[in-house]
Amino acid sequence: MEEGNSPAMDAEEVAGQQPFLGGPDEAPRSFQFLKGMKEDLSARMPLYADDWGAPKRFFTVFNAAIYTFVIQLVPALIFAELMTSETEGKLAVVEVLLSKGMLGVIYAIFAGQPIVITGVTGPVAILLGTSYKLTEQYNAEYFAFFSWTCIWAGLLHMMSALVGLVSLVWIITPFTTQIFELFIGLTFVYTSVKELVEPISFTQGGVQEERSQHYASLFIGLITMWIAWTLHFAETWPVFTRGIRVFLTSYNTVVAVAMGTAFSYLPGVDLSDEDQVGIQRVNVTAPWDWQPTADRKWVVNPLDGIDGRGVAAAFVPGLMLFLLFMIDHNVSSIMTQKPSFNMKKPPSYHWDFFVLGLTFIPCAILGVPPGSGLIPTSPLHARALCTRRFFVDDHGVEREVVIHCEEQRWSGLGQALLMFVSLVSLEVVSWIPRGCLFGLFLYLGMCAFHGNEIWERLHLALMRPTKRPATALVRNVAWGDIMIYTVIQFVLAFAVFATAQFASIGYIYPALLILLVPIRSYFVSRIFHSDDLQFLDPSSQSAEEFAEEQALLAKALCMEMESDTSE
Repeated sequence: MEEGNSPAMDAEEVAGQQPFLGGPDEAPRSFQFLKGMKEDLSARMPLYADDWGAPKRFFTVFNAAIYTFVIQLVPALIFAELMTSETEGKLAVVEVLLSKGMLGVIYAIFAGQPIVITGVTGPVAILLGTSYKLTEQYNAEYFAFFSWTCIWAGLLHMMSALVGLVSLVWIITPFTTQIFELFIGLTFVYTSVKELVEPISFTQGGVQEERSQHYASLFIGLITMWIAWTLHFAETWPVFTRGIRVFLTSYNTVVAVAMGTAFSYLPGVDLSDEDQVGIQRVNVTAPWDWQPTADRKWVVNPLDGIDGRGVAAAFVPGLMLFLLFMIDHNVSSIMTQKPSFNMKKPPSYHWDFFVLGLTFIPCAILGVPPGSGLIPTSPLHARALCTRRFFVDDHGVEREVVIHCEEQRWSGLGQALLMFVSLVSLEVVSWIPRGCLFGLFLYLGMCAFHGNEIWERLHLALMRPTKRPATALVRNVAWGDIMIYTVIQFVLAFAVFATAQFASIGYIYPALLILLVPIRSYFVSRIFHSDDLQFLDPSSQSAEEFAEEQALLAKALCMEMESDTSE
């Protein structure tokens, strides 16, 4: 087998590896100034030139860049529309696309491990929306307040990376990540339903023509959601070739948007004419005039329209962004470098978090939203860079084995540059109805539920005991304990959701997410037996699972070497 970024290992080397236990080899190192960053740089700098070298499989890298750009463009438009409504038009599509392109280029060039894809996330859109009212409370100009929010957040990121605080991410267990995922699902579903249904104003009088447009938007949203959800499972269909099924599953959101947009232009759907406004579409100036959405200059003056109280108050949402990204970005980085991707180059958590802090500087200057590692875009990007083979294990289950991963910087840089290309293609974006985007938002919320273990356990509760699948959890933990654990998680997720959506201080919700960690350590651990928590809240891959995966990998590598030799 050809040598490259991912050299082949023989079966003995594979079998001799130690199982990945969900954390670094050593105990977490907190508050050790510069040590973590020095180790990251010493490990990654010798590999920097190789990161820019020619990939082993060029089309794998090219396709990964295109695929990653496509699967994050539509969510970017959704989050932009959400921020537009929450910030009264201050932040919109232009700012989001510019931010994603700018952050992507910076991260691809300067990060230690460049496979992570950065961008504006749903939680960021929620946080920026909930903190918007603070500007009125402190009589501050919005973009000056926003600039100081980014400055504070960037400083906190860089300081935490310098002292090694990033190591604390290893104490986060599935208890917290499952609640975070359910919170995102609840928020997405609630927001999409609100945006689609509330404009209809069932309890109020109104012009019949205006209501018809809102009903049309609702219908378009439901159609878009249904198409995306149906194609989500296309890979399991018994019809079409595997290539077509994979394409429909991978690009389901794009297909759904295209079909929803086409439906909105059918005769009788959009009733706009000279006398009335038709269906609301994405709020962009097309073609783009190279100006911000709001009536302002690109460069923000952080001292204009804000006093000392406002500067100090901006520290609160800045701290919330830091706490949010401490979870969001580092979990994204961990998921991107999970052992099944068979990466050979080391991670770089401390240095990468420092680089993320640097990205807040251009955000503060230009007044564009900050971003962090994207879930699930980053793991999907890593998977797209992998050469995979399928084998049947000893239990008769087909398993996917990665035999090579293109660990380089070109795909991350390429997808970021495509974001700049999209800025000069806003004419096409302006065709998309808002109902279409919030229909996809509803789809993303449903996806957050689908596969979330809290939601799945609630579903199991509705099944007859004899019909429940004999999973390791069901076999080893009393059902009553499973339900108590599930109710605790659901209540905590709903509490965070209710605070973010309905409380006047909803912007503090990232702090509530951080509080889940001590709740798990000091409260939940006293309610449940440690043996049960190994199944309720597993923090690592078992040695048995690791051994099975490595055995399959050894088999795959041997077959690949034999294939290369024969060629």
